[in-house]
Amino acid sequence: MSTRDADVLVIGSGMGGLATAALLARLHGKRVVVLERHWRAGGFTHTFKRPGGWTWDVGVHYVGAEVVRPGTPGDAMRVATGGHVSWTRMPDPFERLVFPGFEFEIHSGRERLLSDLVRAFPAEAGAVKAWLGDVRRAASATSVLALRGTAPRPVAAAARAFASGRLRLARRTTREVLDARFSDERLKAVLGARWGDHGLPPGLGAFLPHAVITAHYLEGGFYPVGSAASIAEGATRVVEDAGGSVRVRAEVEQILVEGKRAVGVRLRSGEELRAPVIVSDAGARATFLRLLPEEVPIPFRDRLRAAPPGMAHVSLYLGLSSSPAELGVRGENFWIHDALDQDALWARRGELLEGKAPFVYLSFPSMKDPAARAHTAEIVTAVDSAAFSRWAATSWRRRGAEYDALKARITEALLDAVERRLPGLRRLVAYRELSTPLTTEAFTGHAGGEIYGIPWTPERIDMNFLQPRTPVPGLFLTGADALMLGVTGALMGGLMAAVAVAGPSTFSRLRAAARALGDSPPMQMEERPSTAGTPA
Repeated sequence: MSTRDADVLVIGSGMGGLATAALLARLHGKRVVVLERHWRAGGFTHTFKRPGGWTWDVGVHYVGAEVVRPGTPGDAMRVATGGHVSWTRMPDPFERLVFPGFEFEIHSGRERLLSDLVRAFPAEAGAVKAWLGDVRRAASATSVLALRGTAPRPVAAAARAFASGRLRLARRTTREVLDARFSDERLKAVLGARWGDHGLPPGLGAFLPHAVITAHYLEGGFYPVGSAASIAEGATRVVEDAGGSVRVRAEVEQILVEGKRAVGVRLRSGEELRAPVIVSDAGARATFLRLLPEEVPIPFRDRLRAAPPGMAHVSLYLGLSSSPAELGVRGENFWIHDALDQDALWARRGELLEGKAPFVYLSFPSMKDPAARAHTAEIVTAVDSAAFSRWAATSWRRRGAEYDALKARITEALLDAVERRLPGLRRLVAYRELSTPLTTEAFTGHAGGEIYGIPWTPERIDMNFLQPRTPVPGLFLTGADALMLGVTGALMGGLMAAVAVAGPSTFSRLRAAARALGDSPPMQMEERPSTAGTPA
């Protein structure tokens, strides 16, 4: 191009956008400009603070070992952040699954998980081993999806044919796999309990994300020291060191297309920026249904419009007056359910609006982060975003008394659900703040506040258009919709987008850059007590 403002323009500064930007900058010397609508970069990796020293992550609650150890995901994270992120291991057990009448602890290690499940459900020992084999086989199908838009079509087709059996397993619902393997309803509840990590209950979600999440956390959970903000800060430095920038309050209104090719973007302010490569981390819906002009031919628009909405959530951020350790908490996550049937719990999520929370996820960021200076907790649950549609035209923090009353009712429901398992938590609460799907949509632009992109139903696996390459030359997709959901999925979607833009040499350059940073990332492998509440 005779006139350009950057080598690459990236729309959105979530994990996928920052990863693509930083990898293109570090590995290929590209001058990248990242455009973020929010006043802080990071997407679901950003944090926010309130007076009192309280800090919360909005999306990164923990990651698996593959992100913090040598290997492609770990290398991508380290290189994209310039090696500036260090990690701490969560306590063991790192998850507690709470059901009426019983609990199950999840410890680090595949063999430990196997032995604990067999000890708790001895009659299902053989089926548990078979399920772990199913998890391994289905999770490996992700590598086939990664070839979409990055490998030559004959290679991608051959890989799909070779992996046809694994893909058939991956397409089944989690409920179908669990029902085929097990007869004990309590065991099915235990294995399906963490569906909130991938957005759909067992009866609706494909087995693939269930397998990916299960495999991802087999070796425990890890947390970034100093919060997830260190991820965005590290990636921003990498981009800036190559002559690029990360611009906030820079909302993209339209992708500019000339001669059938993407050539730039127009911001809501009216400013236009041009580059030969445009990468969108805004999600598939926003990219193809909102940012691209309607006259640009996109063959899958109708399929995208017909895709069901993804999971939306509410999150209650709590500032605590003292350590939750006095309640017996060590920093593990709690998944609290008032029944065994996960699909029935999903169907009951509307009860939250009436003051009852059938299931919640509870975490303690301050206990996971040795750098935290004040104690915090987060309570999260799924919700139907349609319940908030009447306030869609209102502004953040200016939605009216009825909305505030609804938020207060939801807040009490979430606290009630947690108080039943951890009596005394309420008396520690010194500050509370609730976010809803409207908050998520306002800051991310994701329709309905969906947090995992296009939902992982079995049909999604065959949406071949969800890949880094798009029908518009010069336009690429990154993030969760380009490959897989979650922080790690978005990171790998960012890597695949970088490969699609700059070619397969990206892989060898990535490994060389990771070696240059040293083979072991900064990491505290044993859990460390938080210093929260102690003098700085």
